[in-house]
Amino acid sequence: MKIKNIVLIITMLLLFPLVSAAQLKFEREYRIQPEVTPPTARAFIDAINPDLKIKWYKEESSQGISIEAKFIYVGKKYSIEFDTLGNIQDAEFIIKKSDINPVVYRNMEVHLDSLYNNWKFQKIQKQYKGKPEDIITSINNDKPNPAVETAYEIVLKGKSSGIAHLYEVTFNEHGEIHHFEQIIQEKADHLEY
Repeated sequence: MKIKNIVLIITMLLLFPLVSAAQLKFEREYRIQPEVTPPTARAFIDAINPDLKIKWYKEESSQGISIEAKFIYVGKKYSIEFDTLGNIQDAEFIIKKSDINPVVYRNMEVHLDSLYNNWKFQKIQKQYKGKPEDIITSINNDKPNPAVETAYEIVLKGKSSGIAHLYEVTFNEHGEIHHFEQIIQEKADHLEY
């Protein structure tokens, strides 16, 4: 399976020139049982609400291995990512374009228009980073704690020079690009959110 992924990546690099200086992103996710997740990750989720129905995943990506908890809480689809020791990396939840401050959204548009001839959002997530207790407070209060770093992680289809690719772009709270990667897709057999 790993050789297949390596061959796929090499093929993509040879056949499709990068539109920009974006890094390549590939990931593989699969379900795991709660018992094999780090206790600190389970304790974090219990601090939000011990009655949540959690789906746990192990993710192998170009950044390494992580553990994800996915659940719906107060009507929002959350994805909480932990390192393999159970330390929180970030908390994300799906939002609509209309949930983004218009000034921030306009800044995003300006940056994306400079990179692509055409682009379209596929998925928008608001992201929280910070101390575990501040992230838990933000989730439970349904608004960011002032101590939490807020960002937007967006999957978009971008077209430049007649070639379209999927990208994951992270914008800071002001709508400035913080990081972006071209997504190398592999057939997924699970629901992503």
